[in-house]
Amino acid sequence: MADILHQLLAFIEKGTVEQRCAALLVLGALKSENSAVVKTVGVALDHPNPIIKDYALRYFEEVHSKSHVPLLIKFLDDPDRDIQERIIRVLTEAGQTVVPSLLRGVTAASRTWQLNAARVLCTVRGRIALKGLLQMLRAGTDEFNKAVCDLMTPAVREMDAKEQQQLGDEVEAFALSLDVKQQRPAVVSAMRLLAQLGRSQARRWLFKFVGPEHPAVLRSHALVGLLRGLREQDLHKDEYAKLFPLLEESEFSDVTRLAVELLDVHELPDDARSLLARLMQSPHADVQKFALRKMGGFGTPATVRTLVEQLGDPDYRRRDVAANSLRKIPEARAALIKELVTCDDPSKAWSIAELLPSFEGKWRQDVLESLWKRLQKAIEAEDRIQTAFLNVFKQADQDYAYEQLAANSVRLLKTKKYKEAVAFLTPLKDFPAFRPENKFQLALAQLKLHSHTITSHRQHPAVELFADLYRNSAYPLFEALKKERSLTPEEVFALGFSLVERPGDERSVGKDLLAHIANKFPRNKIGKNAKNKLKLVS
Repeated sequence: MADILHQLLAFIEKGTVEQRCAALLVLGALKSENSAVVKTVGVALDHPNPIIKDYALRYFEEVHSKSHVPLLIKFLDDPDRDIQERIIRVLTEAGQTVVPSLLRGVTAASRTWQLNAARVLCTVRGRIALKGLLQMLRAGTDEFNKAVCDLMTPAVREMDAKEQQQLGDEVEAFALSLDVKQQRPAVVSAMRLLAQLGRSQARRWLFKFVGPEHPAVLRSHALVGLLRGLREQDLHKDEYAKLFPLLEESEFSDVTRLAVELLDVHELPDDARSLLARLMQSPHADVQKFALRKMGGFGTPATVRTLVEQLGDPDYRRRDVAANSLRKIPEARAALIKELVTCDDPSKAWSIAELLPSFEGKWRQDVLESLWKRLQKAIEAEDRIQTAFLNVFKQADQDYAYEQLAANSVRLLKTKKYKEAVAFLTPLKDFPAFRPENKFQLALAQLKLHSHTITSHRQHPAVELFADLYRNSAYPLFEALKKERSLTPEEVFALGFSLVERPGDERSVGKDLLAHIANKFPRNKIGKNAKNKLKLVS
């Protein structure tokens, strides 16, 4: 066996490329690892020929030994990326035994070597490896430290609670040992790791860096760490005092955004109301919306008034935030109703109309009467705010709303104010119980507003309403039209003419109307025209 090994080593040292590769394969298969073999294969691993180098590395991939580590770690920054990856796999398989060798060589090594060593350390883990990673961060640059922290992220996620607690203790001790001015990249890295760990115990150290005297990068990373660590924790009074000024800074930066996020998940103290009132006037939309959201948590009359005022803001986002805050305050219903009754802004009225169904409560009769008066005036003035009043009125008391609209329509029809009558009758179409008699009144008013020509009647909505009324109800349409004194013979003739030209059942009522005109005015032109039309459609 010794002679065979001697021959194989001789081939590796002086043979052809084929002989060397074959000898390396045999040594790997034999799992031979005496000192002479390891030394010879180690020399082959450093050979300039990539094929020989590949087969030498195959030997180390087959034969796992702690003694191989010192030979392999120098290839962590090999120019061949594939060699680097294979070396990393071999070292990782060696486990904890590789850690001391890696940590001894890290100081004088290249950045590539250090990053690949960090990959191995993150995979094998263990207390010594993680402490070594922290020391690598101590002297690192921003770019290098970010890369190392990114490598540590999967390892942190895979740790159990005990391991995370131990790492958190190490990171916090590491953070406290740093000089902020001289080792800023390391401070940022500590903040990133504390954020990944959700380390609430580091709150005091992190709060030291949120003020404007520190660079923005430190402030934002400190706030991310606090956001992750304190999401389930209560904030202290002195911590609120440090966060509130961040919301009033002139520039809306990541610092302001993160402060809003952190405060948004916590209940604010009572003395924050004056601050929120100021923030309502902030030039930053996100800060304004935060203030609106938080105002809803107090529920005082002053808060409700402020929020109700915001419902008229031109920015729909501010209106939405104010509405969401008001929904949380049951006492807001009375203020909203009071505002609606006196409101002249259609947009604000609609915001209130959409909000009111969120609240429970009965409607007083005096309030309903006030709403009716506002709706009546809005319809008469053709003001678009009428849709908001009508919406609320229907939700409050649908039957009362219907009766008021219908009664007012009758009054207007009697005084021949057909345009005004149409305005009050049209909303009734959207009620579930749109009565046939009111449909007739709406069609009649529309017919009276229309010019008395046959051509113009064919597509008129009045004709559609009369046709629908005849087809879908038992309403005595012909009798009602025959008795209607406001209709002229020309209007009855034009309506009958239009109905007989339609394809539905309504043709019969059209014929009845033409026959009525022909019989009533046999000698007049209108009567003769009706008689002629009847002959054509018979």
